Amino acid sequence: MGSRIRALRPDQATRTLANRLGPLGDRLRQQISVRFGLRPYRVFLTWTKWDNPDALAERGEGNELLLARLEILPTPRVSSLDNLTFSLYHAGQIPVGSLKIDRISIVSFTEDILLGKSFPNNPLPFNENPKEKHIPQPFEFFWEIVEDGRGDQPPKRSRFRPMNRPFRRAGKLDWTIMLERTSLDRTRDDQSAIGKGIE
Repeated sequence: MGSRIRALRPDQATRTLANRLGPLGDRLRQQISVRFGLRPYRVFLTWTKWDNPDALAERGEGNELLLARLEILPTPRVSSLDNLTFSLYHAGQIPVGSLKIDRISIVSFTEDILLGKSFPNNPLPFNENPKEKHIPQPFEFFWEIVEDGRGDQPPKRSRFRPMNRPFRRAGKLDWTIMLERTSLDRTRDDQSAIGKGIE
């Protein structure tokens, strides 16, 4: 008699109770955490494209054009902001550090979306090759964390990149991911720090 202990097939995994409770988790996060004002930071996935009319476009050369932006909703939890500092170097200082974001909807987001490799219901220009491991030149992907309006107006836009693959916490009905602070934040009026433009 064969063993009945086996992994779930993909069609079974999508019908599990934990997966079907995902929308309920989103509604509870919206009702309890967001509407009570417990999520002061909005989180955006941002795609840009570098455009250099004088040469082959590569990241950091020419104008950085905003290609697409997607807000993570319900608003996730941003933690460990106290890990962010400034590192001094010969030309000034650069932001460094890492933080964790969790309570990300498992209903609205997939691993590929959170890593910038796909955009929901709107194919990105570089999605022709699904086996592409990295965001190809001249495109760039990063996360932005922005205060929700209860502080400075307009708020500062802080730029981050994923440090690891997002982790699906089935028991918590969410994704969690670690982000690393980077420089070249977009300006408070949402323009590129290098070059200007919105495509």
